[in-house]
Amino acid sequence: MSLPLPGLEGKTAIVTGHTQGIGRAIHDLLAESGCTVHGIDLPERDLKRLDQIAGWVDAVAAETGRVDILVNNAGITNVGDILETPLSEVEDVLTVNLKAPFMMIKAVLPYMLKQKSGSVVNNASDQALVGKRYSAIYGASKAALAQLTKSAALDWGPHGIRFNCIAPGSTDTPMLRRVLGELHARYPDVYPQDGESVYKESIALKRFAAPKEIAWVVAFLASDASSFMTGTLIPIDGGFTAQ
Repeated sequence: MSLPLPGLEGKTAIVTGHTQGIGRAIHDLLAESGCTVHGIDLPERDLKRLDQIAGWVDAVAAETGRVDILVNNAGITNVGDILETPLSEVEDVLTVNLKAPFMMIKAVLPYMLKQKSGSVVNNASDQALVGKRYSAIYGASKAALAQLTKSAALDWGPHGIRFNCIAPGSTDTPMLRRVLGELHARYPDVYPQDGESVYKESIALKRFAAPKEIAWVVAFLASDASSFMTGTLIPIDGGFTAQ
């Protein structure tokens, strides 16, 4: 029998993008660990509606009396180089991947300040650390999220609030499958029909992550097991960024 992570039992957590992929795994693992987990995701709650975010957080706090954990997991991607990417897509990616996490943090901070405790975990990407082809705006948004994490850690550490960031590599999710399909359709010379093998070849472990492998690290960062960690950016990429 595995030992539970300390400090999760009875905590209130908010997870964005919780209905599939990594977000689903995070939601379920935190719930299994004793958290009361509230999800924010499409179709009921669209994170592009930035003016609605504070109200959603207030509703959680009104129900439970506190907010202990925030996981900014939701994200969208686009495929294309700079010339191929319209400004409307730039705005959409930056809104969901950067502005919405910023507004989520802004909304939970008053509750965490009152408690003098809290853990925020942001889901960036290996593209916060390295570039990938046909992914300029997505990578830029994730690098910005990683930097937001570090600055927030410095600002709010004296108040007992921790900020950490994960940088997952290729993970077997519906989003990755959509991206692989689009890369093959648009750039067949670079990404042949077995584009999956092209991606896996660049990973030291030669496979994709399972969503729960990412969720375990998030749960660790949310828990008291990581109580002396803040401002970190942790790759979970099967060795991809070790090159």
